[in-house]
Parts: sequence; C-alpha cells; structure tokens
Amino acid sequence: MKGLIHYFFANYFRTYKYVPPVSIFIMMLVINYAYTSNPIMSSYSFTSLMLFFIMGWVTISILHAEDKDQKEITIMHAKNIRGYYLALVINCVMVGLIFSIVAVAYPIVFHAFSPGLHIDHIVIGFLAHFSLSLLSIALSLFFTRELVKSDVNTWWGVTSILIVSLVLAVAKVDILKIKLINWLLPPLRYSLDIMSVDDEIIFLSGQIYWKFGWIFIYSLILITIYIAVVQKRRIL
Repeated sequence: MKGLIHYFFANYFRTYKYVPPVSIFIMMLVINYAYTSNPIMSSYSFTSLMLFFIMGWVTISILHAEDKDQKEITIMHAKNIRGYYLALVINCVMVGLIFSIVAVAYPIVFHAFSPGLHIDHIVIGFLAHFSLSLLSIALSLFFTRELVKSDVNTWWGVTSILIVSLVLAVAKVDILKIKLINWLLPPLRYSLDIMSVDDEIIFLSGQIYWKFGWIFIYSLILITIYIAVVQKRRIL
C-alpha cells in the first residue's frame, strides 16, 4: 500500500495537473487576505467553501493522472483492486489535509485576522476545511472515469454535484425538513451553520463535534460505497 501511495503521488507530481488548482488555491488565499484585519470565522468559512470546489478538481486530476493503459498495468502489478483505489483516495485526502493546514495557517502567519484569535477558532477552522475537503473527495469520486465514461460528463457531473450541495446547504427549502432526506443529503450545511457564528466563540461544544463528525462519517460511507462499486465492476 505504501508503495502504491508513493507511486501515485510521484506520478501526479510528474503530470503537472496539480499546477492549476494549486495556483488558484494560493491566489484565493492571497486575495482573500490582501487587506487586514479580517473577521476570523467568516474568512475561514469562505476559504473552506473555495477548498470544497478545488478538491473536486484535485480528485478528478489524481484519479485520472494515469492513462487507461497504464492504469491496467498498475492494477495488474498491485494485484489488489481495492488497494489500488484506496491508495488513490488516500492521496486525495493527503492533498486535502495539506491544503487545509495551509488555509488555516496562512492568515495566522501573516497576521491577517482581527484581534482576538483563540485556539478554538483554529480548531474549528481546520475542521471546516478538512471536513469539506473530504466531503468534496467523496462526492467527486462518483464522477470519475470508472463510473462515468465521458470526460465532459465527468467535469459537468462534479461541478453540478458540488454546486447542488452548496445550494441545498444555503437554501431554506421544505425538503430539508424531512428527516430521512435530510440524512441522505450532503451535510455541507452543518459546516456553514457552525461557521456562521461570530468571532466571540471561545469554546467547542459537543454539537460542533457532532456536526463535523457527521460530515466525516458521511464522507467515509460514500468512499466505502465507491470502492465497493468499482471493485465489483472490475470483477464482473
């Protein structure tokens, strides 16, 4: 597994497909924090949403870094279809983790926040970025070439599911009042609810952990389903 993870990371690095999303990510941070002082929670909320969309781009570029022939050769050498896709997902998660750390640390290092920064702000900021990164990865996986044959449909699919998730999160629609449907929909709204509090927050309540925890659990469930589906399709 470690060898596969290292190979996928090195292969992705050689493709230079990371250059556009990384460049946009850096530009986003520089522009967002160009002027000081900035409110803490709303700034972290904005950059976590931007990272939500950027990680969809990163996920597709990592999963499609190999051409189809090279992919078959790698799977043959790996001798483990489940391990192959799990290693790809781990690479996506690692990128999301790095981006999350940078997004949280950048305004702190450059003193871009208003006075009153507390350790709880940093913890919530990291959880917001990393949870939405994982959610974006989980949603985007279902539009990779293993399940969607057309590249055009892949990009339209990823863009659409991420936008729809955001719209459902901010829209006050009656469908969200149905508990069963509410549990099935992407829980992006939980992060937005938490991040909508003002900068006066100085402690982490159990509800905050529960909401972020559900985003992580929801994402892991989707990732597990994706790996099971692609593994079954390969066997058939």
